[in-house]
Amino acid sequence: MIGALLYLRLTSLKNLVLSRVRRLRQPKYLVGALVGAVYFYFVVFQRAVHAGRLPAAGTRHPAVLPADLLPTLVTLGALVLLVIATLSWILPDGRAGLTFTEAEIAFLFPAPVRRRTLIYYKLVNSQFAILFTAALITLLTGSWSFLGGSALYHLLGWWLILATLNLHFMGASFVITRLMDNGITPWRRRLIILGLIVLVAGVMLAWLGRDLRAPTAPGTDLATFQSTSAYLRALAGRVNAVLASGPLPWLLLPAKLVLGPFFAPNGPAFLSALGPALLVFAAHLLWVVRFEVSFEDASIAKSEKRAARVAAVREGNWRAARGALKARPGPFRLASTGRPELAFLWKNLLSTFPVFRPRTLAIGAVLIIAGYRWVARDPDYRDFLPAFTVVAFITAGYTLFLGPQLARQDLRSDLGNSDILKTYPLHGWQVVLGEMLTPIAILSGVLWLALLTLLLAFHPQSLTWLTAPVRFTLAAGLVPVLPLVCALQLLVPNAAALLFPAWVQTMRNRSERGIEVVGQRIIFLAGQLLVVALALLPAALGAGLLIFATQWLIGPVAAIAFASVAVLVILAAEVGCGLWWLGQRFEAFDLSAELRP
Repeated sequence: MIGALLYLRLTSLKNLVLSRVRRLRQPKYLVGALVGAVYFYFVVFQRAVHAGRLPAAGTRHPAVLPADLLPTLVTLGALVLLVIATLSWILPDGRAGLTFTEAEIAFLFPAPVRRRTLIYYKLVNSQFAILFTAALITLLTGSWSFLGGSALYHLLGWWLILATLNLHFMGASFVITRLMDNGITPWRRRLIILGLIVLVAGVMLAWLGRDLRAPTAPGTDLATFQSTSAYLRALAGRVNAVLASGPLPWLLLPAKLVLGPFFAPNGPAFLSALGPALLVFAAHLLWVVRFEVSFEDASIAKSEKRAARVAAVREGNWRAARGALKARPGPFRLASTGRPELAFLWKNLLSTFPVFRPRTLAIGAVLIIAGYRWVARDPDYRDFLPAFTVVAFITAGYTLFLGPQLARQDLRSDLGNSDILKTYPLHGWQVVLGEMLTPIAILSGVLWLALLTLLLAFHPQSLTWLTAPVRFTLAAGLVPVLPLVCALQLLVPNAAALLFPAWVQTMRNRSERGIEVVGQRIIFLAGQLLVVALALLPAALGAGLLIFATQWLIGPVAAIAFASVAVLVILAAEVGCGLWWLGQRFEAFDLSAELRP
């Protein structure tokens, strides 16, 4: 029976590959596949080969990270795995349900197949996806030379980590189902687990009480470091002091064993770490296959919900795809009269997560200010301010780079309702602006919080000209400029929705995956970056010339303020022209002609 189920899985995989190859006959998939293949070759494969990450097993690579810091990195990774495993016991609120397709349920559940055989089939089925994910992560992280080891060790290490986590999730769901059969409600289970967490934390803090009250040991004062390696070693010492106390080391031991093969520097170390990791994996496997619990009814219900979500996504009904909707208050009070664009903002914010609200922006700003005051006042933590600066820079960079692709509450989501939108007594540019206001507001809010963090924490000693008045003037000038930059970026994907609606509909469908869809996203992202760079060039040149020409006469603060006004005018003019052009294109858009199957 296992052989027949394995044949079924391999045949399904072959048919999936053939169907992906056949659809390359369509130009939208063929062009995307070519771009995706070029991207993976130059960015992933070639970089991995040049970095020496695909050698034969046993080849030793020098690691940038000092060897004495690797145990700390393993401990932190084990702590992350422990947190993930703990959440698998807290978050679920239903019975165990394995994910089967409707066809598998129709043919396998009535068949004379034991429940344990179905579990084996599901485990074998999941290994294909886990192995592919492990290979992809290994390629994407191929240039992480600071970890040492070879690509083969990392590939097998990622597979062990992901496969063990998958078994743990499945086993936890089986135990939760047994507890529910015995009358233990989800909230009672959560209270018990949270009580155990509080108990462990209390024991650890009591264990650490003497060390926390002791003065700082020599050589661990972060202000005395002369190099990055010394900073990392001192930081690792503090982390080890906390994570090596109380029962926490015993709780982290299984996760450390699983992570051992991934961090192995050479062949002998890999083989010695592989045995304990496989024992943990085998223990989870034995736990899952020996724990008898009924999962058929929950699997059928889960399959029905999944089929309903897929059907809703294919029809463009994303609200129905998220399941049952609950009534919730509006994001802000919408007046009966006023600008119609604000009604679009209210409507699209209502369809997003509740966290995207004006009060969240205010709460975030208060937390950043309070956190900065607390960290800056304590000498023991003041040296961690550069870390907050790095986080703010990374957050701003990702928001500017990927934010417009993720915040899609605009024409890309409402393209199927364009016939209804065109019946409104509004100009085309008003509809486009109203649709774009929600992603502009979300991205601008994130950028404003990052800007506030940089304003408070970024104090480079080498930049003597960056005084407090200059920093505040730059921040004040960027506050109105950032929404215009976000608007410029969002003009590109919204224009793509009107010019290439078939591609945009393909990218909206989450069931569409593959290298060709990746290529389509890369094309749109490259076009967005190119257009935005060309649009920002006049504003950047104008600001630079104004500051250079006027700072000698009126001072740097006034020059920056004057340049900010000029940048604001230039970007506003560009956004206005873009909205006018998109409005004309929207008024001429014909949904029935553009979205024919």
